[in-house]
Amino acid sequence: MRFVAAAALAAGTTAAAAQTPAEQIEAGRRAYTSFCARCHGINLVVTSSAYFDLRTFPGDDKPRFVRSVVEGKRAMPAWGGIVKPEQIEAIWAYVGSVNGWPAAPQ
Repeated sequence: MRFVAAAALAAGTTAAAAQTPAEQIEAGRRAYTSFCARCHGINLVVTSSAYFDLRTFPGDDKPRFVRSVVEGKRAMPAWGGIVKPEQIEAIWAYVGSVNGWPAAPQ
């Protein structure tokens, strides 16, 4: 099931497509604050080398991002059963906005 969710996210979701880019980024900021900021820092500014610095995440590797969130990686737990696919999509948009990546086509 997790692999199906990851594949759907890698291709984009219809729920996320219904939002404007600004709405999706704001939804991503809220989801990031709820689920990710504790370890990855406010506005992606991590305060410990124990956590991955998302400011260095490659903008062209969304499948890796989705897989890491859904399945977990090293010390990061799997969030696939907790974070909804549209939230992961929105978090990706938020991370991209903070990092200055060009907006992905919807």
